[in-house]
Amino acid sequence: MAAPRSRILLFVAVPVMILLMPLSIYFVDSAAASDKVARNVTIAGVDVARQTEQEAIASVDEYATVLTADPASVEVNGKTYELDPEDVGLTFDSASAVNEALGLRKEGIGDWLSAFTEEVDVPLVATLDRELVLVQLAEWEVDAIPNPAFEGSIEIANSVVTHEYPRAGDTIARDASYDLLLAALESGSEETVNLPIITSDPELTDADIDAGVERANMIIKRGVVLTNDEYGFEFHVNSATLGRALEARIVHGDSPSIDFSVDSSIIAPLVEVVRDGLEIDPVDARWEIVLVDDFEDLPDQYEIKDSPQEDMEGLPEDDTIELVPGLNGTTVNAADISAAVGVAALGSGKGELPIDKDAEPEFTTEMAQSFGELYELAEFTTWTPGTNRVHNIHLMADFVDESTVMPGEEFSVNETVGRRTLDKGFKYDCAIVGGELSCETDPVNVGGGVSQFGTTIFNAIYFSCLKDVSHQPHSIYFRKYPEGREATLGYPLPDVVFENDTQAPVIIRTSYTDRTITVTFFGNTGGITCGTEREDRTGFRSAVVLYRADEEGVVAPGEEFVENEGSGGWSIVNWRIFYDIEGNEIDREKFSWTYRGERNVILMHPCEEMVGGDGECPLGVPLVAGMDEATAKATLEAAGFVVAVAPVSTSVEAEGGVVLSQDPVDFRDPGTTITITVGVWDGTPATTTTTTTTTTTAPP
Repeated sequence: MAAPRSRILLFVAVPVMILLMPLSIYFVDSAAASDKVARNVTIAGVDVARQTEQEAIASVDEYATVLTADPASVEVNGKTYELDPEDVGLTFDSASAVNEALGLRKEGIGDWLSAFTEEVDVPLVATLDRELVLVQLAEWEVDAIPNPAFEGSIEIANSVVTHEYPRAGDTIARDASYDLLLAALESGSEETVNLPIITSDPELTDADIDAGVERANMIIKRGVVLTNDEYGFEFHVNSATLGRALEARIVHGDSPSIDFSVDSSIIAPLVEVVRDGLEIDPVDARWEIVLVDDFEDLPDQYEIKDSPQEDMEGLPEDDTIELVPGLNGTTVNAADISAAVGVAALGSGKGELPIDKDAEPEFTTEMAQSFGELYELAEFTTWTPGTNRVHNIHLMADFVDESTVMPGEEFSVNETVGRRTLDKGFKYDCAIVGGELSCETDPVNVGGGVSQFGTTIFNAIYFSCLKDVSHQPHSIYFRKYPEGREATLGYPLPDVVFENDTQAPVIIRTSYTDRTITVTFFGNTGGITCGTEREDRTGFRSAVVLYRADEEGVVAPGEEFVENEGSGGWSIVNWRIFYDIEGNEIDREKFSWTYRGERNVILMHPCEEMVGGDGECPLGVPLVAGMDEATAKATLEAAGFVVAVAPVSTSVEAEGGVVLSQDPVDFRDPGTTITITVGVWDGTPATTTTTTTTTTTAPP
């Protein structure tokens, strides 16, 4: 019984296997070729079966390359031309054709089976550039047709505009010729394409040409101006230049038109002429300040009474500060400017000047804005008497003006100005030297008087609530300065130094008139302001007496001369008071100083021990002029001097034997020889002079 059952199973299995085998082959083959073109599929006759997308595109492109390199033969009105497919922009859409081929015969086993017996060819779509075709047709018309239709012309040479009007004639049929050329080129046909000729009227009119001429003249006359408001740049093209650069042509197309353009080769050289003016380095953001001679009600503030701004109009009531944005560095491109000129010429004659903003400044607008709004912190004014000292003070102000102190930085007057020298323009004037006022022309007096600038800037620091790092008041009090709230300057010391302990920059501005100096600080202290209080004087003391040798030989031994009576000294305290934005006191800072006053200077003869002498002082030489010789000798010898007689002849009898002069006459050591000059009468008799007086009487 087993054998018959096996035989039955075999009879059933074999037919089933025969039926399943094609299905198995289909599934295996389809899976293996899922990303490939099916069998028996071509594109424009090119076999792409069993190729991937990229392989198929490569195969079709190879075929298309052959076609684009194969010129076509074209006949126009009996004349034959060879047309290069590239001249009319022949292109093939290989990708779309391959994409269509990839989708064929993928719909089941029926499609798969038909691929073994039926071929499918996918068309390869080609296109021509219509504008290029129309240009080519226009060229053939001019060459092959004796009486072609003419759309007119406009010619421009050195600002002179000439023209020709349109006229009717024969023309190549545009649409039909386009289709004929496309069919020939996409198929690679070797047959000559005969283009149809038709009679045609021009589409442009005489009025169109006249309007074109009028427009050309208007463009030339107007010229071009390109501007960039951000940088204040301008680029001009005058009429003469534009008249050389402007071009006009008739565009032959489906709708002929008059096209104007500007020759960039004429414009580009102009850019090179002005390039240096258009290409600038980056410009940092900055604050623009307007200073006015106003009055700030601060203690010891001097009111400006000789302001040159008094009659000026349009000034603000108070000092102002405004942020001026930074500017990137610029470069220009001749091609870009030429293109902009072309656009402006065909438009309104005006346009935007194209510039490239390549490099950012070191201090950008965003950096400046991050500090918040800056405002006036304080200003202080003092009165400036004198001439040379005023010149020196003004020079100091010029050195310091517009200094910017960033947060955390220190500012030093001496580091900013340097040593005061004649080469820098400073002049001699009085200065305190060794604790005393000196008005000599010594090197130490160059720049004399600049301590007034030190006092003025110190008070601006004081009332701006900025950190005082270093300052030193004068040893002698001057009434023109705020008592105890002032500063002297020397080099390298004393100095005036402050630290910007705020979160914003501090900008120092200076200004002056013939009689005043003003220092103004701008910044942002977060609303904190400062005032001041001064205590009464304490610790009074008398002037210090200073004995000094008389170098001029005026003071006799044993005598004294008061050169300077001097003045007393005292101690003084000023309190700087800090207020918050609401006006509440939040802190106090003490500034103490002791004035020693001017010394009481007494001059003595250099021989005196009080001024460094040995105590052995010279004797006063007696004056013997007018005495007889014997008396004079006795007087001088009695005083301890040796006498030498120098006789001199005289014609005056009364001078005989009399001392006419002596040398020396001041103070001398004992034993010094004193020479007396004694007259010797030469015997000349005295002369009597008679005077005759004539009286004249006026007539009645």
